[in-house]
Amino acid sequence: FKKTEEFAVIYMKYFKARTQHKARVLSEYSSLGGDKISPFDDLIKEESKRLDWDWKLLAAVIYEESKFVADAESWTGAGGLMQLIPETAERFGADSIADPVQNIHAGVGFLKTLEEYWSEEIPDSNERVPFVLASYNVGLGHMLDAVRLTEKYGSNKFDWNEVQVYLALKADPEYYKDTVVKHGYCRGAEPVVYVKDILTLWSHYQNTGSN
Repeated sequence: FKKTEEFAVIYMKYFKARTQHKARVLSEYSSLGGDKISPFDDLIKEESKRLDWDWKLLAAVIYEESKFVADAESWTGAGGLMQLIPETAERFGADSIADPVQNIHAGVGFLKTLEEYWSEEIPDSNERVPFVLASYNVGLGHMLDAVRLTEKYGSNKFDWNEVQVYLALKADPEYYKDTVVKHGYCRGAEPVVYVKDILTLWSHYQNTGSN
C-alpha cells in the first residue's frame, strides 16, 4: 500500500503538509507573510496576456497542477509547472518540460487553443472559464461528451453548473455507455473538483496584496 498513489496523498495531507504549514505561511509567497504568489509571478503575468486572463487565474491553475514546483512529476507521466505530457509539451513548443519558461509557455498555448474552441460556443469569458479548465484537466473529448449528455437530458449545455453534473456521471455505466458518448468512461468527479479548487484559489488570490 505504501507504493500506491493513495498512500502518497494521505501521507502528504496528514504528515508532510502539516509540518510545512508554518513555513508556507511565513514565506514571501503567502498572502499572510508576503506580497507574492509564486517565484514565477512576472512570467505568469506576461503569459496571461496571451489568454486575456487575470494573471491570478493562471497562477491558480499552476498551483493546482504543481504547487509551483518546476520539476514536479506525476504518476501519469505529466511534468513541470503546468503538468504537461511530453506530446503536448512538444506540440506547443517546449523542449524541456522542467524549464519554467518553456513549460508555462506551452501550457498557455494549450489553454489558448481550448479558450479559442469554447469561445465559439460561450461568448461570455467568465462563463467560459470552467469549460476551459475542465477541458485542460480531463480532455476536450470528455467535456464534449458531458455537453452532449447535458443537452440530451434537457439541461443547458452551456451552463457549467448543469454540465458538471453530467461530467461527474461519466463514471457511471448508464451514462458513459450512452449513444451520445464518444470517449467512454472517465473519473468525471475529478475535473469537477479541479475546477472548483482553482476558482476558489483564484478568489483567494484576488484578495491578496499582490498586484
